[in-house]
Amino acid sequence: MAKSLLKKAKKAAKSVAKQASTLQSRPVAEVAKSSAKSHIESLAHSRRDCAVVWGMIKDGNHSTDEIKAICKEKGFDDLLGEI
Repeated sequence: MAKSLLKKAKKAAKSVAKQASTLQSRPVAEVAKSSAKSHIESLAHSRRDCAVVWGMIKDGNHSTDEIKAICKEKGFDDLLGEI
């Protein structure tokens, strides 16, 4: 019984190590994209301009340049300067 528990623990540790190694190899562009989106999401409850932009981008997969274009199109210069 103890040997089977040890085998299960080793197998679980290997899978966790494998998941951790895949998380470390994320591209830089993906991190930058999520930071602009997460910045707008965090301010969406307190600012109207962020709420409008968040409503437009929350379900899509928009890049930082696309988010900046949306802000410029809507005339949200303050938000555009923060991104």
